[in-house]
Amino acid sequence: MKDVVLINGKKQSKLSVFSRVTQFGDGLFETCLIKDGRLLFWSEHFSRLEKGREKLKINKVESALWLKDVAKALSISRLDNAVVKIILSRGESLRGYGFDQDIIPNRIVIVSGLPEQIPEQYSLSLCQSGYSTNRLLSGIKHSNRLEQIMARFDMSTNECIMLDDSGYVISTTQANIFSIKSNVLLTPALDECGIEGTRRKVILELARELGLQVEVGALSINELLESDEVFITNSVIGIKSVSKINQQSFDLHTTTEKIKHAFFSLQKLSASSQVIETRKSVASWAIALSVIFMFGYFFSLKDVRVDEPVIYQLSSGSNIHTISVELENLNHISSSRYFVFLAKILGLDNEIKQGYYELIPDMSVGTLLNNFALAKVATRQITLVEGKTIKDYYQQLSKHTALKHQNNFYQTMNSVGISLPYEGRFWPDTYRVNYGDSVLSVFKRANKIMQEKLDTAWQGRQKNLALKNANEALILASLIEKETAHHAEKSQIAGVFMNRLRKGMRLQTDPSVIYALGEKYLGRLTKKDLRFNSPYNTYRNKGLPPSAIGSVGNESLNAATHPLATDALYFVAKKDGTHAFAKTYQQHRRNIEKYLN
Repeated sequence: MKDVVLINGKKQSKLSVFSRVTQFGDGLFETCLIKDGRLLFWSEHFSRLEKGREKLKINKVESALWLKDVAKALSISRLDNAVVKIILSRGESLRGYGFDQDIIPNRIVIVSGLPEQIPEQYSLSLCQSGYSTNRLLSGIKHSNRLEQIMARFDMSTNECIMLDDSGYVISTTQANIFSIKSNVLLTPALDECGIEGTRRKVILELARELGLQVEVGALSINELLESDEVFITNSVIGIKSVSKINQQSFDLHTTTEKIKHAFFSLQKLSASSQVIETRKSVASWAIALSVIFMFGYFFSLKDVRVDEPVIYQLSSGSNIHTISVELENLNHISSSRYFVFLAKILGLDNEIKQGYYELIPDMSVGTLLNNFALAKVATRQITLVEGKTIKDYYQQLSKHTALKHQNNFYQTMNSVGISLPYEGRFWPDTYRVNYGDSVLSVFKRANKIMQEKLDTAWQGRQKNLALKNANEALILASLIEKETAHHAEKSQIAGVFMNRLRKGMRLQTDPSVIYALGEKYLGRLTKKDLRFNSPYNTYRNKGLPPSAIGSVGNESLNAATHPLATDALYFVAKKDGTHAFAKTYQQHRRNIEKYLN
């Protein structure tokens, strides 16, 4: 089929040599797609044309006049599916760059058949040349395309990648480019060069709806080569996966296919598409109005309805229909029908996973569906603090709203797989848990890490310690943990304890007595308390207590296995929480007088 060309609304193919678009490239153009008689994404195309027209200060041509020309050219061509190129020239003038302010613009419309062959996947290489920086012309589709023409010289692949002056990726010669890595969609910023495609903004919004993190910024060629997936897009080819860049192959296209599926589902219903009437048709107007109404209605339904974070349990055996009804009954969504409709468009209706999910204000229904499909369940952080006892941890975890709790304390410890004594067997840390996890699961994680930490510390211990095994190192570390919060002096306290153990002296550490007293401790130790009969009372008994008296952190465990070499045998707490150390009892008494009286 021969192309149909209209110039200023008349069928012809001869353009004046004085047209400024031929003399200087002084104009703009748009390449649009006609699908089943609908001019797709016309509002985006016209918006970009207007943006360029205002930058170049070209006199305006109304949208209605362009659509009239397109309809006429399409009617002549008798095509329902076609490529339409519209060219806006500033007008005609004689030689020289200057022009009159009231110059009349020329409008050109060319209708062509669809390309016969478009690759399903594209191979890319680096172009021979790239973009130069020009902020005034960036983002618009002006008629001077020499950069793209030169870039395609000697191109042996389907397309090639154009870089900017700094060597960063901008686009291919005919398409915007997108990188996907670790659930992040990255596309180059176009502030200084390049063309902002009409599909680009739509794709970025769809990616967010699908739960991808979207970033627009600098993209190096190395980053592009390290991507999980790469795809390109323009108005004619749609969205196409990239299978190869130079020698680097890309075999993964899963996320790209999801974006493509969502894009074409949206394209079928796009309110920004324009029905082109080659014959006056009441039905066409009805369809257009109904599509516009439908999208306005859908926009009002696109977000979940919560004023504060809410946890929703998606039960095993649920399907997209039962979930949609339940969410609507809970008043968390506006329409169960829209929920199911969007799930089907996004291809997520059969991908739903059970679990506890968090609904937050301003979350889109698309994001919620994506969370359901990827099992992005609600999570919480739980911090087990150093120095706390196992009973403290048990009470903390069993009362936490995010955790399930079924067994009593002893059943839980038995399920962890440890026997008495339990103290000190769990690593203090901040744990991220899924909502609905069990108390037992946290204890198992903490116990596993503690055992690994203890084994490592014992294997790397100093030689000739007055300790028989790793358990004794753990007990000593727990005493150090409770004696001071100042990490800098923990190894010195460990050195004092080590000296007393070697000499057969009682450790006489207050925290061991406090632990022995339990609930009988009233906040201050008395002389009577120091005589309390318990194997944990280090004022009565020589050596280490039978077990740890609480959990330990890295610094205390390291101090216990790497004590400081010191002559000190005594220490007393000062009012600021640090300690005064002494070699003799007489020095120790003077420190007591100085710091405690």
